[in-house]
Amino acid sequence: MLKRFISILQDFSRLIWRSSLYQRILFFAVTLITVFIMGYYFGTFDQAIHIPFLKKFADPTLFPNDPFFDLRFHHYSYFWFLFVPFQKLGILEITMFLVYLAVVYLTFWALWKLSKTLFNDPLTSVITIITSIFPHLAFAGFTVFQFSLLNRSFVLPFLLLAIDFYLNRKYVVAFLLLGLMYNIHVISVNFVIFMFLFDSLLQIKRIGWKKVIVHMSLFVLAAFPVLIWKMGGSPVQFSANKEWFDVINKSMMHFIFNLVSSDPMTLLLTLGGIASVVIFFFAESRLSEVRFNITVKNFVYSLLLVLLVSIFTTYFYPSVIIIQSQIIRAGLFILIFSYLYITRYFVKIYQSKSINESGFFVFLTALTFSLTPLILLTTLLIYKYFKSKYWTYLNLALTVLSFSLLMLLSLKLQIWRPGIYISPEPTPEYDVEIWAKNNTPKNALFITPPYKWWFFTPEWRAISERSTVITLYDQLEFAFAPQYLGRWKNRFKDIAPGALEQFDGNVFKSITITKEAFYSRTEEHFKQIAQKYGASYLLVEKPFRYDFPIVYENGEFTLYDLRSL
Repeated sequence: MLKRFISILQDFSRLIWRSSLYQRILFFAVTLITVFIMGYYFGTFDQAIHIPFLKKFADPTLFPNDPFFDLRFHHYSYFWFLFVPFQKLGILEITMFLVYLAVVYLTFWALWKLSKTLFNDPLTSVITIITSIFPHLAFAGFTVFQFSLLNRSFVLPFLLLAIDFYLNRKYVVAFLLLGLMYNIHVISVNFVIFMFLFDSLLQIKRIGWKKVIVHMSLFVLAAFPVLIWKMGGSPVQFSANKEWFDVINKSMMHFIFNLVSSDPMTLLLTLGGIASVVIFFFAESRLSEVRFNITVKNFVYSLLLVLLVSIFTTYFYPSVIIIQSQIIRAGLFILIFSYLYITRYFVKIYQSKSINESGFFVFLTALTFSLTPLILLTTLLIYKYFKSKYWTYLNLALTVLSFSLLMLLSLKLQIWRPGIYISPEPTPEYDVEIWAKNNTPKNALFITPPYKWWFFTPEWRAISERSTVITLYDQLEFAFAPQYLGRWKNRFKDIAPGALEQFDGNVFKSITITKEAFYSRTEEHFKQIAQKYGASYLLVEKPFRYDFPIVYENGEFTLYDLRSL
């Protein structure tokens, strides 16, 4: 049965390989499957910041006199401006969903092209596409596919295409493409341009200084719009800012900066990242026939250098510009290279008859369902060193058990929740946000629960289009803008007294502490806050109740009128 299955898979791979039409059908099919598995949400996660900023650009009368929105000028990306016309036309949500589908499709296409360039093998390329459907988590937890449209996910397929062009020595197109994408997401492009420069310098005799200078000139030319914006914006700060870094590191973004931590989630991600590095070098050393090995190894070396800088910055010298760049994200490209190479290795040992059909099926299962490369590495080690005919059963049991446990844990922690919401999910929180949008003036200021943010929770500003005194998740933006720290800190201490001092890097604990601190406020405290900041309304979750006039309530929330104060 397994032999028949693998034979069909091989025939299918050759069929796809020969037909561009069948390739497009495959990419479209896996796109739909990926979206179904990952889910899609509007106005949540990182969009908690981007969507309000977009709406402010589309309608400058929104959020009047709210200093938080001055930060939108320090978010150096033209990506969200592209959606301003669609916001004005009232078709923002459907437009973003269609673009999201296109981005997922293009990412699969780019992975296919990269696999084809590296290995030129039908079975390897098809398995690369199939095994990319499920997420794989390594350094900082950044995955190839997201559950919402973000500028970093938009640029990824184009960055993979630029890598493909570079490998094929189409340097002009590669550097021009990177320059264009620099206008969309600076951070992601920085990693790839560093990879290119690192390899170019190591192979300078072959490439030549003149070509490197020309290539960089083309990159700067294409990136000129955002470079001009940056030069007129906030200055580059190489100096350290420990107070600012401590706040964002201990509150919500610990896993983005730390590779060594007592936090279980951060530790699991780091071990997964280390496993991806081991997997890459293991597979690469056994694929000597791949003519691009030197270049790809140089890419990985450059990314490891970036991660070393990240460690130094986090633990010794929190340089503002490096912290702003969140350079641990470079690990995503190590993850991509490791899965590309290990896929080819497994196919190669099967084609050379070093393993039988059952062994190949085990590896195919591990490639697909290893949510962390740590499981994939363990599978590899069992195969290499567990001298028993039962290694296939052990590996299959390990993959199934780990996948089940991690999926259950993800559901429990609410870091994975399938569901497709092209428009915001209709929840009680969404209802009160819509009521605020339709029944209060644009300059109304709300006191809202500062902890109400998560991957799948509709964000207050994004839906209500009304300002709030302060939130915990404002850190998602002032992680790029240290100048906002003072204002945020003062307001947050008023809203959630004593919370900041208790944060230790555990994001779940930070949210719980903030909630407890917020509801430790009495009616008198909320009166004082309203008078201090000019807030007109107070939103709380039930069953908490206060002796203020109620203007709206539903099954989970109560909105109080504070205007008489």
